[in-house]
Amino acid sequence: MELNPAGQIGFSQRLLIATGLMTLLQSLKGHRYPLLEGPSSALLLSFIILPPYGLSAIEGGMIAGGIFLILIGALKWFRWLSPFFTPHVVGVILVLVALSLLPFLYPLLIGMSKGRPYGDLAVSGSSLLIIFFVSFLSHWSRGFLQTVSMLAGILLGLIFFLFQGGISFTVVKESSWFALPSPFLGVWPRFPMPAILVILCTYLAVMVNTVGSIQGISEIVGKEGLEDRIHRGIGLTGAGGLAAGLLGVVGLVSYSISPGVVLISRVASRYVLTMGGAIMIGCAFIPKLWALLTAIPPSVIASVLFVALASQFMAGINVMMSGKEEIERRDYFTVGLPILLGATISILPKPFFQLFPTTMASLLSNALVMGILSSLLLEHVLFRPRSKSR
Repeated sequence: MELNPAGQIGFSQRLLIATGLMTLLQSLKGHRYPLLEGPSSALLLSFIILPPYGLSAIEGGMIAGGIFLILIGALKWFRWLSPFFTPHVVGVILVLVALSLLPFLYPLLIGMSKGRPYGDLAVSGSSLLIIFFVSFLSHWSRGFLQTVSMLAGILLGLIFFLFQGGISFTVVKESSWFALPSPFLGVWPRFPMPAILVILCTYLAVMVNTVGSIQGISEIVGKEGLEDRIHRGIGLTGAGGLAAGLLGVVGLVSYSISPGVVLISRVASRYVLTMGGAIMIGCAFIPKLWALLTAIPPSVIASVLFVALASQFMAGINVMMSGKEEIERRDYFTVGLPILLGATISILPKPFFQLFPTTMASLLSNALVMGILSSLLLEHVLFRPRSKSR
């Protein structure tokens, strides 16, 4: 599904509005956790596999999927499943997020591009320095410096690339100060059953992803009122899907990388995310500000995220080992297998998943969702703990 340059700009503006709005609402009224919101990769796949039905059918499917999650959240159906999210399952989620994102990060870290398919030593060296710099500040500094360690890493990266001539501000200069998305809404939705079924199945993956993100951040900042937070989070994720369908953009989900960001920045206030959501909405109407943010080299952002993922990886290990003095035999299977399965799915070639029916492809290609489902299966079915009497 190709968009002309004007269409790409309008799509990006509408996506910023949806993302900023849901970040603001989730932090104030939804799960009320410091969770980043953004486009769901599982739902993005529907834009790839459903073009024959047209954008109007995809929008209709997004609306139907959004209503489905709103009902689950409003009727609190997920409360019957919450006991299944044990420390093993939550720990697998935290670890798997770090591993499943590596295939997307390493090309940015080493500077892979069309002109340099095997990477760039200068970019690689800069990425390594930024990683060590952010880690050093986060561990050894205190107070303000520790809080802004990630921002300091971005500024250091900007300095590196400015001296190398790797940053262009041409787009910033050419961008206008104010512009409304054109068009502001998507096309009129249609509701063909095949598209609805595909996206409903995908929204199951989005729900699992949302719950995993909320469970993960609760291990860092506290579990008070967790069940209600989960239902509110699911409901508002559905509302985000409804808004995405009306705006003609990708549905949203709470990002599981958030615990790592909190651990590095030491900032766990949800109101920071509230302000971030307001800024994103502002960027949608101020193209010059948006262009300034996009001028930051991708390798710089990837380097900072790499440090956050390292912290999140160890947080997952800590959750799985809570209350234990040694690893049990069943842990090798209930923890090891889901992590390796999810990591393997993340590096499989995308054409492999085209061999499966369309309704299955969006689920099977999502490393995090498959890792969560396999963890639940192994933890509670195949390798459930034996009773003490036996």
